[in-house]
Amino acid sequence: AQKTPGFSGADLKNLLNEAAILAARFGKKTIELPDVNEAIERVMLGPERKSKVISEEERNITAYHEAGHALVSHFLPNADPVHKISIISRGRALGYTWNLPERDLVIHSKSKFEDDIAMLLGGREAEILIFNELTTGAQNDLQKASKIARTMVTEYGMSDKLGPLSFNGKDELVFLGKDIAEARNYSEKTAQIIDEEVASIIEKAEKKAKDLVKKYKDTLKAIADALMKDEVLDRDQFEGIILANVSVG
Repeated sequence: AQKTPGFSGADLKNLLNEAAILAARFGKKTIELPDVNEAIERVMLGPERKSKVISEEERNITAYHEAGHALVSHFLPNADPVHKISIISRGRALGYTWNLPERDLVIHSKSKFEDDIAMLLGGREAEILIFNELTTGAQNDLQKASKIARTMVTEYGMSDKLGPLSFNGKDELVFLGKDIAEARNYSEKTAQIIDEEVASIIEKAEKKAKDLVKKYKDTLKAIADALMKDEVLDRDQFEGIILANVSVG
């Protein structure tokens, strides 16, 4: 249940159908927990693509990228705990860091959003720190981070400059059949302030992520090395690496 927050009844039905297919593929007559766990990852992250040919250089970049996500989220008080890290390709992603909330959240705080954005930028900052180079691997992370930051400003009133105002009129206008381009209900000056506030949120989160990967650079390397060796780390293995390296440091 903890692995499937927000799943509807139809989502769970689809999940168990996927688990049944996996169980049948291995000649089982019952669905077992490993089948359900694999089905959850297939539904949420896409099927594994172990046959995808990835160079050692790309595997190494991916390992540091995912290690960056995991390390930053571990040291941020409001980020969800790391459940699993993998550099086995799933769907379109070369690797993934899977964070699971410890409880269902209905209300999200500003500090939670800020830590989530920093976690999303952790992979990019790890790449910059280790390779002094940017890659396209952070594309999806940047899209998610930008979307969260803009929603904070335009919908949740979490901007110091704009205060408790909402600038999202899209739902009403689209419902009335008006063009999506008409949805903006604020001036050019306000639009500029929104852009500035979004950029400020991203910039602060970027600094937070950068400071953490620099401070725990040796731990970052240890996580990446473990991923290069084993490809997958569960929560216990990941936290074991953190404890071993941080206590020494």
